[in-house]
Formats: sequence, structure tokens, C-alpha cells
Amino acid sequence: MKPSNGLFHRTILITAALCLFLTSCGNNKEEESKKKEQQEQEKAIKALEEIEALNETIIQLLDGPSNPGKSEGKKQHDQQQGQQQGQQQSQGQQQGQQQSGQQGQPQEQGQQQGNEKQMEKPQDKIWDEVNKNIIELHSLFNEYIPVAAKLGASADLSVNANNTLNQLTKMAETRNHNEVLNEANNLHKAICDYFVLHQDKRAPAKLLLFHARRVMLASRLGDWQTADAAANAMKELWNTQKTAYGDEQKDAVAMLDLSVSNLVGVVAEQNQNLVAIKGLIVLQNIAELEKSLEEK
Repeated sequence: MKPSNGLFHRTILITAALCLFLTSCGNNKEEESKKKEQQEQEKAIKALEEIEALNETIIQLLDGPSNPGKSEGKKQHDQQQGQQQGQQQSQGQQQGQQQSGQQGQPQEQGQQQGNEKQMEKPQDKIWDEVNKNIIELHSLFNEYIPVAAKLGASADLSVNANNTLNQLTKMAETRNHNEVLNEANNLHKAICDYFVLHQDKRAPAKLLLFHARRVMLASRLGDWQTADAAANAMKELWNTQKTAYGDEQKDAVAMLDLSVSNLVGVVAEQNQNLVAIKGLIVLQNIAELEKSLEEK
């Protein structure tokens, strides 16, 4: 017997409904997967921003050319330092009151210890803070790198970041300001590579900052060959970047374009003071460009 038309039509309808249901389930799973990956990317970027800010704090502590957009880290450090000094003064007063009732040698020893604390060099405190921040960087990278690997980071990125951080740590042991600043800037470059991994729209501007800072650091040492090479790299990179930004960044791009050109010009003149001034303007304009990208 041939199947009736009604049964045939019902079979077709059931099959079509089943296909639609399976397709819908597949789409939902795909959307959930994309949403989960997006959340993981955002979480990783926040962790990377914390690493970046801490590295900038090290540069700020050593009076290096830091990113003006990351000045909050320096403010927090100054507040913490002020609180610590206040606590030390309070403790000193309490110790003085306790020692006032004592006589002889114990009192003299207390006074000597107080004098030794007062004679502690400011540079020692700065390097103590630098080393503390470096230790924290090791910890933050240890948490971040495995997460980045799950999101597609290559082993080369991890090796480069670890090697650069280790070199920064070693240079900090020598207390050589210029070497530490150079290594901190190299670490910034390694951090930039991770921002590229996350397809962060601020990554090109952050990389430009690496070259601008390299110009300024080389100029401080009178190393005009390195400064000139860094300036040319900065100019070439910016020329490939500037046409990619939208109307929302039009004003920021125009200011940055002018400041990059001016910095390249004063490097050619080999004038350290002008390089410091023009370089700072470039850093400020990069920070403004980053800010405009964040607001979009």
C-alpha cells in the first residue's frame, strides 16, 4: 500500500522541525562559545593592563619617560609612601616617649637607631620599591601567561616576556637607572605583543610609545645613532598606522602626527633638551589617542 498524502506531509513537517531545532541548538552553542571566549579575552586584557601599569610605575619611580595615561600608579605609590612615613613618624614618637623614662645605655642605643633610620638614603627606598614591583611582575606574569596560552599565545611570546623580565630583574640588582629603564621599555614591547594577540585596538599606539621612549632614553645618554634609528622606526611605524584610525580619533591623530614629525626633527639636530620636550609631547598625544580608542 502507498502511504497517504497526509502521513507523507506529516513526516516532512516533523523532519523540517527537527532540522530547525538542531540548527537552533547548534547556533546557541556557537553563540555561547563566542561569548565565553570574549569574556576570557576581556579578563586577560585586564590582567595585562595591570602588568602594564606596574611596569610604568617602575619607570616613573626612576624618573623615566612614562605613559601619562598610566600616572595613577604613581599617585597610589605616593599615597602609600606618605602613609608609611606617617606610620614611621608615629612609631618614632612612641619609641621616644618610651625611651624618655629610661636612663643610660638603652636610651643612647635607641637614639642611635633613630638616627640611622633618619639617615636612610631616599635612593634606597626607591630601589626597594622598584624591586618590590619587579617581584610582583613575576607573580602577575606567572598568572597571566598560562591564560594567554589558552587564548592562542605562542611559546615564543612567553619565552620573550620571561627573558626580558629576568633581564630587568638582573639590571635592578646593579641599580643602574639607564639600564633598568631600557629593560623596562623592552618589557613594554613584550607586553605590546600580547595586546596584539588579544587584537586590542590600542596595541599599535602602545608599540609607538616603545619607539618614542627608546628615542628619549638614547638621547639622554647622547647615543644619537640609536636615537636616530629609533626615530626612523617610530616614523615608519606611525606612517603605517595613522590612516587606519576613524573620524573619532581625527584630532588625536593630527596632534600625534605633528608631534612625531617634530621629534624626528630635533633628533636630527641632536639637542637633548628639545628631544626631552618633544618626546614628552609625543607620549602625551599617544595617551590621548589611547583614551579616545577606549571611549569608542
